[in-house]
Amino acid sequence: MKLFTEYPEKDETKYCALMSELVKKNMDNLYGGEKKKTAKRDTHSKTHAAVQGTLEIFDFDEAAIKQELSKRASLTSDQLSAISLKQGLFAKPKQYPVWLRFASGAFSVENDYKGDTRSMAIKVMGVEGERLPQSHELKTQDIIVHNTEFFFIRTIKDFYGFFLQVYRAKLSPFLIPFILLWKKLHPYEISLLETSFKRFPKTLLIERYWSASAYSLGLKPDFDPSQPGRVPVEYPVVIKFGFTPVSSQPPHQQLPLESRPESELQRAKEEGKEDNYYREDIIQALAKPDAEYCWDFQIQFQTSPEMSIDDTTIVWNEKESPFFTVGRLIVKHQKVDSPLENDFGENLSFSPANGLAVHRPVGAINRLRSIVYHIVADNRHEKRGVKYQEPTA
Repeated sequence: MKLFTEYPEKDETKYCALMSELVKKNMDNLYGGEKKKTAKRDTHSKTHAAVQGTLEIFDFDEAAIKQELSKRASLTSDQLSAISLKQGLFAKPKQYPVWLRFASGAFSVENDYKGDTRSMAIKVMGVEGERLPQSHELKTQDIIVHNTEFFFIRTIKDFYGFFLQVYRAKLSPFLIPFILLWKKLHPYEISLLETSFKRFPKTLLIERYWSASAYSLGLKPDFDPSQPGRVPVEYPVVIKFGFTPVSSQPPHQQLPLESRPESELQRAKEEGKEDNYYREDIIQALAKPDAEYCWDFQIQFQTSPEMSIDDTTIVWNEKESPFFTVGRLIVKHQKVDSPLENDFGENLSFSPANGLAVHRPVGAINRLRSIVYHIVADNRHEKRGVKYQEPTA
């Protein structure tokens, strides 16, 4: 295995095609025909809030970051000189307007007292440059992050197998044993999934988020976009994104993460009511006139081949490769509970493949997401009767 290189899976094209058909069937099963339910996403179904903010890109010290990278990765002088950090979204200091969608990761809308991952999808607007071929918008960059450092599935084939059993279990209770069998045969994946469900943040506005999957920062001169997923493809450098909550006041120290009290979780379960804790928290927190929440926008480099690009169950160790701060995300006082804003958040479309060519999503799971996210979004908009428009500030 080589540094900064993604590798194809065996039968990748076959399983991507199968997954593409399966997500269409799943959306039709959930929301098609005579069903009167309003179509939502097939995963990360529950929208907590759509929020406006600002992403500031700093004039960071590129030379210092590259010098630190050279100490941690075995790079030749040619490899190091080929790395350009100040390109794409990072090309120059700038403030970008953003839309954020806070959500939970489950396949359906669930009470917030149930264990789940929580996500923050960022849509950066006014981004200029050559686009990825799969982009569904012209001047945005999507960054999708979660409050866990890993994704629980290793391969495209395994994700198809898991999703197939979830789909079957929704068709008939008689098919539930098949998902139970899948879980029994995949103890590693299930242990990761259960681990990611254990955290109940006190607020999603002071939570740490990771991309878990990787992205290129730049492309080689001979890059061929038809090759990923077919042959090994090497990039100048590969990174992951992170957002770490910090104080809104200088020196912007990192904030401690807090959990929702166990007593409150238990009370919410016992009351038997709808639990929309995270939505209500965001509405109340941002309603305060002096509300301001900040995250350091950070990048982490792959510094050894053992830090896998394709296997997103493997966490990149921060002691071996620390995050470098390149910007700051800021959210201030606003009203987020209007019906129009609720619909806007539901209709927003995000994809790791929506953005600039130099920020190409890499690795097996990202290659799959780049295909199926667009299919699900188009299907969802059609069922909702929505003619999608690129959002602006």
